[in-house]
Amino acid sequence: TPPPPPPPNIPAIEPDIRGAKTIRDQLEKHRSSKACRSCHAVIDPPGFALENFDAVGRWRGHYIIGKKAIKIDSSGQFGKTNFKDLVEFKKELSKNIDLFTINFVKNILQHAMGREIRITDRPYLRAILKKAKENNYRLRDVILSCIESDIFKMK
Repeated sequence: TPPPPPPPNIPAIEPDIRGAKTIRDQLEKHRSSKACRSCHAVIDPPGFALENFDAVGRWRGHYIIGKKAIKIDSSGQFGKTNFKDLVEFKKELSKNIDLFTINFVKNILQHAMGREIRITDRPYLRAILKKAKENNYRLRDVILSCIESDIFKMK
């Protein structure tokens, strides 16, 4: 579910993040602005769940700040459900696997084709989702279905 667009006429905000040691701390300070709070309530929790991964996808359990290790807090709230870590976040995502898969497919195809997904692409997306269900949503099969789809071949 995409977050709402930012309110009109809101300039880029540089919050005072002095003293914030972690990304979560920085975002807490950013969310103290009422204009930022509504969007960040939706977009921050998935990021918190994935915070244990660094910029290149390596797992990390702590931030190292100076000589001090600060444990990463990957808890949050997704919808109305609280999660304590990535495992619980994944369980919550899997409750609506069709929505997750269709969004994953849209992103793969948009990147592969270099264009936005249009309403006329929906039949292709439904066909890929149907194959994904038949194959128990295996990642390899989802990607192969995208590559083998007519929408991709017509690129």
